[in-house]
Amino acid sequence: MKDSRQKLFQEEISRCRRFYQGVEEVEPFLREVFEEIFSFLSDNNEREGMLEKVSFDKNKARLRLKKGESMGVNPSFQADDFVNLLQRLGKVVVKNNPELKTSLYNFQTCLEQFQNEFEGRITREDVWEFKDLLLNEGILARDMATFLFSLGLSTFFRFDLEKVAESLRTDLWEGGNCALCGEKPHFGMLRSEDGAKVLECWLCGTQWVHTRIKCPFCSNTAQEEMGYFTVEENEVCRVQFCRRCGSYYKVFDTRKIAEEDIILLVHNLATLSHDLLAREEGFKPGSGLEWAEESETTELND
Repeated sequence: MKDSRQKLFQEEISRCRRFYQGVEEVEPFLREVFEEIFSFLSDNNEREGMLEKVSFDKNKARLRLKKGESMGVNPSFQADDFVNLLQRLGKVVVKNNPELKTSLYNFQTCLEQFQNEFEGRITREDVWEFKDLLLNEGILARDMATFLFSLGLSTFFRFDLEKVAESLRTDLWEGGNCALCGEKPHFGMLRSEDGAKVLECWLCGTQWVHTRIKCPFCSNTAQEEMGYFTVEENEVCRVQFCRRCGSYYKVFDTRKIAEEDIILLVHNLATLSHDLLAREEGFKPGSGLEWAEESETTELND
């Protein structure tokens, strides 16, 4: 199962090379990153799950979603497991970017301190607080912090909550945030068969249909206040934006991709240059996943 899933991710990276310029430069890095992630998952395969077990009454869940309330699940996990994954990902980063050796060495030292402070279970709030501390102390650049921490968290949530997400009646959900965990989306797709906008949670992978002309962050439906742009006439990845709240998210048009099922997580990582362009245009990620310092985009605009 692990080998077949890993193969799908590797094939998706190859597919991205066909659609986005510059992917060949980061392709070896992305391949090693997912190899390490699946190696980590394989090492923990004998356990029932890395997250605290999540369960809920289906009828109560249905009523809650119909009332517009996310399930808001926030399972805890072992600090040791999370630190181990980040250490492994950090080694992949250094291997592909030797100039970051000093920065990542300091990061590894901070991870050990974090591990000693939290000897038991932690939540994603603990993780984000730690990430913010590293940013404030200049240990990691913002893009690297977002990459490591968001990918680390999504590895835990996406694979452990997959079956839970499938059992949830997301067809009843009309919210802009995730019906399962409550996170705000960073990407989505236009469904190949009917062009419907489907959002995907960057954290747990839950998907749900969302009104096409509606901002998931401020619920704006004024078409003249929303829009999108593409890069170099490539229509696969759209950067959707809302002028009312100043937020953006990415939407991948699967109607322009021959295959129906794509792994949006991989496409998101293959198009991080689009995030930088969105910030240059003055938009911020509605998900909160910042891939560039504001000072960087200010300098580029100057």
